[in-house]
Amino acid sequence: MTPPNLLSVEKLCVALPSGSDRRYAVKDVSFTLEPNEILCIVGESGSGKSVSANAIMGLLPSALRPESGRIMFGDRDLLLESEDALLHLRGKEIAMIFQEPMSALNPVMQVGEQISEVMAVHNMYAGAARHARVLELMNLVGLPDPASLQFAYPFRLSGGQRQRVMIAMALALEPKILIADEPTTALDVSLRLQILDLLKDLQEEAKERGGMAILLITHDLNLVKHFASRVGVLNQGCLVETGATHEVFSNPTNPYTEQLVNSQPERELLPV
Repeated sequence: MTPPNLLSVEKLCVALPSGSDRRYAVKDVSFTLEPNEILCIVGESGSGKSVSANAIMGLLPSALRPESGRIMFGDRDLLLESEDALLHLRGKEIAMIFQEPMSALNPVMQVGEQISEVMAVHNMYAGAARHARVLELMNLVGLPDPASLQFAYPFRLSGGQRQRVMIAMALALEPKILIADEPTTALDVSLRLQILDLLKDLQEEAKERGGMAILLITHDLNLVKHFASRVGVLNQGCLVETGATHEVFSNPTNPYTEQLVNSQPERELLPV
């Protein structure tokens, strides 16, 4: 029997402010995310990828407003949930890794404190158990010497280490869905693959605890081929194609998808 969708985005329309180059940031976008799946949403800058992710999280700026559609998480429409309800869901049920860790991390807080804060907000773990969980997460994501590094400030970490801190924060409460919005953009090619392989390994480990689906937002098609089981292609706010990754890359049915595939330079991904 086919498992139920974990997340279902249905005909989502998010309006842009008047005077923009088009009426909608995303228009009639529909896709599903299944338990333990890795789905990649790809497209050029401005195609609506991050808007779709932020709509799921309830983090759209005030200038962007969902005009119609539904975002179903189980039997709950996230577009109808109150801010208090969304605060309970964020981090605990649906977590997000943001594009720029230096913008997302607090520069005047030690990284261990920032990981701990996620648990404190949701009243999870306490005292020594919370501290042990911080060290466990830092070790899980491959940060060196967590006992010492927990006291470091973000500016003292490398780009790859800062991204791993962000992943540790996102995984702290074992969410059912992990949204990764361009998580490797600021990293060099070898580090990009390391981070994606880390996410794959963490997803595999999560299966023992009920599983975790990953929604990756990216513009890098080579990473999509390495990482995703299914892919959706956005163009000017519209989802123009979706399907199994190997099918979309080998036999694209939409002219825009074909253009994207043909324009992407082939490169050999470095081993880790």
